Parts: sequence; C-alpha cells; structure tokens
Amino acid sequence: MSIQVFNDINESHMATGYTGRTDLPAFHIFSLEDTYPSTRKVMPPYRFNFYQVVLFEQSDDAELHINTEVIRDLSDTLSFASPTHVLAWIRGAAQRGFIVYFKDSFLDHYPVPVLEVFPFFRMTEINMLQLTGAEKQTQRDHFVRLFSMFHSTHPYRVQMLHALLLELLFDCKRLYDAQQYALTQSTPHDALNMRFQHLVNQHYLVQKTVQEYAHLLAISPDYLGQSVKLATGKTAHQVIAERVLLEAKKLLVYTDLSIGEIADYLGYAEPTHFGRFFRRQVGSSPLVWRRQQYILGYIPNLGN
Repeated sequence: MSIQVFNDINESHMATGYTGRTDLPAFHIFSLEDTYPSTRKVMPPYRFNFYQVVLFEQSDDAELHINTEVIRDLSDTLSFASPTHVLAWIRGAAQRGFIVYFKDSFLDHYPVPVLEVFPFFRMTEINMLQLTGAEKQTQRDHFVRLFSMFHSTHPYRVQMLHALLLELLFDCKRLYDAQQYALTQSTPHDALNMRFQHLVNQHYLVQKTVQEYAHLLAISPDYLGQSVKLATGKTAHQVIAERVLLEAKKLLVYTDLSIGEIADYLGYAEPTHFGRFFRRQVGSSPLVWRRQQYILGYIPNLGN
C-alpha cells in the first residue's frame, strides 16, 4: 500500500509510461491524446510535489481517485490537485483534453502563495469544476494558447508561459467563485452538508468523529449534526460510518489484504477496534462477512 512520491515532472512521466518530456523543470503542458498508446491504463496511488490542472473533454469511461474519492463523470470538467493530494486513476479508451503541471517555483515572480490565491487546490475544498459548453470552450482556448507557447521558439517563451498560466488560473478562480456563490443560494444546511460530505470523502481514513469535521468547518458539532440531519435525514456520525464501511467492504471484496492490514489502512490502531465497528454496522465480523461474499461468489478466495 506504499504511495509513490514524484519530485520531478519527467520522473512522473516515466512512471506512468508517457513518452513526452519537458525541457522546463517546473512546467509542462501536454494533451491527453498524446499519452496514447504508451501510458499505462491503471495508475496506483501516488503524490507529486507540484500542481496539476486537467481539462477533461472526453472521459466517460475513465476514473479519477482524489484522496480516495472516486470520480467517474469526468467529461467537461476541470480537475485540480496539489502536493497534498493522493491520486490514482484508470484511464479511458480515448480521452481528450489537456494536463498542466507546474511547481511553486514557476510562479515565484507572483508575490502570493498558490494555495492562498487559488482555493481549488486546497484539500479542504472541492477540487472539480463542471463546465457548460461555453465555459469548456473558453477554458480550452486557455490550454491551447499554453500548449502552443510551450512548443514555440518565442524569445520570451517562459515569461509568456508565466502570464498565460496565471490567466488560466484566474479564470478558473472566476468559475470557482461562481460555484461557491451558487452554493450560498441553497439553504445554509444544504450548503454545509455538501462541504461536510466532501470533507468526509477526503479525510475519513484519519478523521472519524463529528468533532473533527466540525473543527475543519469552524462550527460547533451540534450545529453540524443538526444541519446534516435536516439535509439528509441521517446523523453526521452515520455519514462518516457509512463512508468507512463502504471502503472496508471494497477492501474485503477486492483485495487479499488481511483483516489486520485493512484495519491499519482504515486508520484503526487495533484490528479489534475495526472488528467492533464492522459488527455494529453489519451484524457480523469482517472475516465472517468476507467468507459470506466468497460463498455467494463475489470474491475468488477467502483472504484471512
């Protein structure tokens, strides 16, 4: 379950099988079409010490995993990742779009840190933007200009790339701000529940109490509980437990990890703690439940 960490952009290309390379150590833009056929079909969890912006134009059969959140409806979206994210993916048969990688150092001339100016890179925020047809065309134009400049012999190529990257990021911020405004037009409880659900998907491996999520959201646990109950009919604790249980069942069915290894991955100090949690939710132990799935034909072996 070790996670690869890439410090160098070209090093990450080697790991994915992509044959393209950048001559700029802190920046690269390339098209998803150019990654075929060499790039691997499945990439296990990894992190990189740079930022990523992806325009997905066609990705109906692909999967993107961001901090264990699985996103399948990728077409006509923008995706953002920073050095704090853990990523994995299953690529589609014929994806289209663009990928931009850049390091902090590439924007050293801009006086404010990236995470401070562009919140869509933060782990605590929504890292996807759904695009309308007109929005996708506008964003595509940004990527095309960056792509053309990257491959040009312009005497001020790097300086132009600096400017075009900032233009792209600030236009993404415009879309992000509009999305945030739309959230404020829903009821306060619905908006808060949406942020809570997003945080749970990102942090459930390490944070399992309502108090921890209330702290992240800068509200009281009681107010968080009331809002989630009004929006979903469930308690905040139930929402957290259901997300942990979903991951536990996936690991029990689709991996041969031991119960102890699964407990460790899910953030439990002892396998017995995980066992008690699972029994409360399901009514049987993890091992018994796994054996039942084997009997029903859902998995090829028992595990242990």
